[in-house]
Amino acid sequence: MDFSIGPQQQHLIERMTALGRTVAALPSRERLPHLAAAGVLGLCIDTRYGGGGHSLLTTALAFEALGTTLSDGGLLLALGAHLFGVAMTLQRVGDEAQKARWLPALASGHTLATVAATERAAGSDIARVTTLIDPCAGGYRVSGEKAYVTRAQDAGLYLLVGRAGGKRGLSVVLLPHGSKIMAGPRWDTLGLRQAGLAPLTVNDVLVKHDALLGKHGAGMAVFQIAMTYERALVLAFRLGAMQRQLHASIAFVTGRRFGQGAQRGPLLGGMQATAGRIAKMHARIEGARLLLYRAAWLLDNGQRAQSAAALAKWQLGEAALANALDAVQLRGGAGFLADNHDAAVMHDALGGNIHSGTPEVLAHIVARWLGLPANDAP
Repeated sequence: MDFSIGPQQQHLIERMTALGRTVAALPSRERLPHLAAAGVLGLCIDTRYGGGGHSLLTTALAFEALGTTLSDGGLLLALGAHLFGVAMTLQRVGDEAQKARWLPALASGHTLATVAATERAAGSDIARVTTLIDPCAGGYRVSGEKAYVTRAQDAGLYLLVGRAGGKRGLSVVLLPHGSKIMAGPRWDTLGLRQAGLAPLTVNDVLVKHDALLGKHGAGMAVFQIAMTYERALVLAFRLGAMQRQLHASIAFVTGRRFGQGAQRGPLLGGMQATAGRIAKMHARIEGARLLLYRAAWLLDNGQRAQSAAALAKWQLGEAALANALDAVQLRGGAGFLADNHDAAVMHDALGGNIHSGTPEVLAHIVARWLGLPANDAP
């Protein structure tokens, strides 16, 4: 695996870093259109469909660069759900007609897409969903309620997972927004506010046969592909955010002396306990980065990366949360104030640690790939 950065990748990194700085200065409502116009929503979509044609590894570098200058974690998470959870799944699994219909709109940002899978009683165990995708004359009828749908109110296309009517198993449909699809009010979340999490009600919507992604009853495999892409890359922006946080923490402890009002006390950054905490923050970033790059490389090379993606997301999510806690604690009492940026980042990191699979779920996936038996095994 060669993770050296070439000239074209370096140019993209620099462009994304500058773009993030520009977008950060805009009002929240103007950020998504600006990122769409810059091609961010189609970075790894094939050029045949109007995308950037970049590899997943290069796209990860681009999102990491955005994260260094744009602190809107909720928005960047939503872009990841759009690009990795939906667009890349469609590009991998969809037929040519489905790709031609949807990918150009997704690449340009004309249509925002999101995954609608989780329900209040079915999150970690997706097989328990009650939303029904029922065969009927002309196609399928879709009815049910979803929870915690990213950007539910803004999406024009939902990759929806439901029970396969008439068969055992799941099905996945590409569901365009319509009058019988109602997004509830956005939930007031601790962090990732611009992710716009909300419930979604689908009330007896008829879709044609060509809305089905994959085969009826074989949706679990499609959903796992979607989650593999999303888990591998949805937190790539967090690497940049963690690097920014590390630099700020180093600046703080370098310019601060130990003890209240102790002008002649030792520098906080020169103390062994402080230096060790900073070094651990750096080590977590480096370890998480390698795992994410490896998962992206495996996917780029056509390999099954379910375990690698789970491992990358698991370790990156926990590293981001641990680093955020360290950054808060390094500031002492000042870190506990509500207006401290690191406190907000901590809430974002907590949400990212849950999104696309909790650490427990991801650890379970890794364990299964290591050959450990399931509970129902003899």
